[in-house]
Amino acid sequence: MSADHEPITLETYELALLRRTRRAREFDEETIERIFLEHAEYTMRLVNSGQQLAAGPVRDSPAEEEHICGMGLFQQGSLDKVRELANADPGVRQGLYRVDVMTWQTPAGRITCTSLPVV
Repeated sequence: MSADHEPITLETYELALLRRTRRAREFDEETIERIFLEHAEYTMRLVNSGQQLAAGPVRDSPAEEEHICGMGLFQQGSLDKVRELANADPGVRQGLYRVDVMTWQTPAGRITCTSLPVV
């Protein structure tokens, strides 16, 4: 008995993990809050424009010196393009965060994103 399986078709995305830097310990709470708000505004502009598919905080990160505090999902077709967008984030530019960008694949049709109304 032979098992003929349909090949799995994968879609490719770029996954960005946002990490709080060691340098973040040098910032006072007011500065952290200001930078976070700038970061959140920038991220929402990317999501609302369709450049970023999804974004949000990460809880219960593994115990590491620079813990993961956020995640973003992109489908730009280029790690360099996503790194460019990530490096333009005010939180990254000001040293509160750093970003790891990698390729992620999942079976085609599993991820569905709808655009949010721009308010």
